[in-house]
Amino acid sequence: MIRLGCAALLAGGLLLPLAAHADCHYRRLDRVSNEGATVQLDDGSQWDVSDYDRNEVNGWEQDATVTACEDELINTELHESVEARETKRGDPVPEAAPN
Repeated sequence: MIRLGCAALLAGGLLLPLAAHADCHYRRLDRVSNEGATVQLDDGSQWDVSDYDRNEVNGWEQDATVTACEDELINTELHESVEARETKRGDPVPEAAPN
């Protein structure tokens, strides 16, 4: 399911900058586990994915650039957005470069 959210607007295949949104950070996908229920990012943060978005997340590749916002994760390479909530805070590390 592709949705627009967290100030993410897809225009002509381009993802408009999200850095201006204070609650969003560029990260890299470390792993997807529990059949898409859990996503771990490169900073060690863990996210619970909503039931209806788990199939979407299963198709995400390791090291993909993901924008982590307050209540969603956005795969900037596939232009897909899923509802998720952070359950474990990550360590401060430099942000991944957006694609």
